[in-house]
Amino acid sequence: MLSEPLSVTYDGTSKSLPRVAARNRSVFRTGDGEFEISISNSPVQRDGSQRVDISLSRKLPDPTPGDAFDAYRTIRNSFGISYVFDTTRAGVTSDIPLLRTALLSFVDATIQGRIIAGER
Repeated sequence: MLSEPLSVTYDGTSKSLPRVAARNRSVFRTGDGEFEISISNSPVQRDGSQRVDISLSRKLPDPTPGDAFDAYRTIRNSFGISYVFDTTRAGVTSDIPLLRTALLSFVDATIQGRIIAGER
């Protein structure tokens, strides 16, 4: 279990995210609810692999004027990573960090802009 609170830096400012109650996943959220880290585990697969999904999201202001739908709208930007690994296989501890680094360098400003514009 991760120790808490978790800390992330967003736009040069450190954010403290204590653990909050959640079912089937670990959730860490700022007191005002603006930032949230969610960590979920999938059951071990038949081939022995495990999947862990991690995402950081930021709640955005609702652009619509106050109305009856405000209580039902949650608008978030989110960025996540999925790790799929089998700890019984050789090379996991060196391969996963290399894959993470390669993916994060691939998702640069150019690729992000193309994805946000709708390219797939």
